[in-house]
Amino acid sequence: MAQYRTLDLQCPYKSTPEIPAPVTLPVSPTPPSTTFSPVPKPRVICSAHQMTVELPSGPISGILIKDIKGNQMDLQDAPKHCGYSASIGKDGKIHLSLQLHSRCHMSVQGKMYIVAVVYMTVNGRREAQFSCPVVIPGFGQECNLPSEQRLPCGSASVSQPQCLSMGCCFSKHPPACYYPMDECTIDRHFVFSVPASLTEPPLSPALLVAASNSTCTPQRVTPDYALFKIPMDGCGARRVTVGKTLIYMVEVINKVQAISLNYGTITRDSPVRLLVECRFQPGTVLTVSYLVKTPTLGPRVQTQGVFGVQLRIAKDAQYSSYYPQYHQPLQILLGKPLYLEVRLLNAPDPSLVLLVHFCVAYPRSGKSVWVLLYNGCPNPLDPAPQQAVLSDPPPPFPQGHTRRFTISTFQFLPDGEFKDPDEEIYFMCSTEICSPRDGPCVEGCFGQ
Repeated sequence: MAQYRTLDLQCPYKSTPEIPAPVTLPVSPTPPSTTFSPVPKPRVICSAHQMTVELPSGPISGILIKDIKGNQMDLQDAPKHCGYSASIGKDGKIHLSLQLHSRCHMSVQGKMYIVAVVYMTVNGRREAQFSCPVVIPGFGQECNLPSEQRLPCGSASVSQPQCLSMGCCFSKHPPACYYPMDECTIDRHFVFSVPASLTEPPLSPALLVAASNSTCTPQRVTPDYALFKIPMDGCGARRVTVGKTLIYMVEVINKVQAISLNYGTITRDSPVRLLVECRFQPGTVLTVSYLVKTPTLGPRVQTQGVFGVQLRIAKDAQYSSYYPQYHQPLQILLGKPLYLEVRLLNAPDPSLVLLVHFCVAYPRSGKSVWVLLYNGCPNPLDPAPQQAVLSDPPPPFPQGHTRRFTISTFQFLPDGEFKDPDEEIYFMCSTEICSPRDGPCVEGCFGQ
């Protein structure tokens, strides 16, 4: 069926065995007339993505993070993307969590990550340099790329440890550092390929662009594929938090070339819409992620007309009529109900099931995104009377092909967040077409 499916998997996590790393801690000389109890040395524990520094118990203040060049920053002032955090254990010791892939103060020397921590104790200023080994990941399918499909990562002279620390792939013969394919990268990019065989007849890769910014074109184009590298904070990409997962989304379309003739307009290009998502799990700093692509229908599925999913707005609670696709923007009073419907068009198989993963509302400016549904369930942060609830229409509608929900117009917006009452609001849903032959077609809720 040429179907793409996304699975959310959960398993108990066991941390890697603790690797005590040697630490050299300079101790200031103590005057002969004064006697202090020996100060225990800090301890460092290394895992695949994180360095944990355990400072000794007792009064500690002024924790600074310092790189090999001498640049330092107070831990509390560090930007969120650095991935620094501190907590106090039951034993009274301070535990610092430092992301190995952070580009703030963490550096790579040889095959080791290096960072220094400066802090104040009752005995004076202390400074210690900590290190963790660079873990070389397995050479997976995302790195098994022919040379012509490799997009350069970093400078031409980057070493293998530095390349791997950036989450990129390294080839020794010839030496080259390049991005993995179909991945969300540590330096905040979508990196993915779009094959010409995605549609039948084959699409023209050179006509593919970002939907919100036609100047965002592929990095490399051949007759067989297009390679994209799109920044997560540019090219019209949007960010939304659903549950505890951070999602970045960008849409890729093709520019349809039409020829106007006396008897009408013709085109040989089929419209293509490709939604690309990068999802980041909680507790990570762009290190553990996965990319989801929702392609158009492949050539193996035959159907009459256009096969796809449509989101539309009904004029009444009975869903007896709908606003046309190119209707002028609606003007709805605050608190009035709005009736939305997601439906499967021209399903080639009656047994197919339409799953709604999440639905959001966002203004044209794209400065905010509000979650309406997540995993088919209401947003628990919305007040109960105003929550959007998915429902199936009564017969004679085919079961599993249509989903409906109602919202109280923008009652869900926090106070002061909706500053321009005249700004247009758009709706979007992320859906999946599931076949029961491949497994159970069900949606989950928060916490499941």
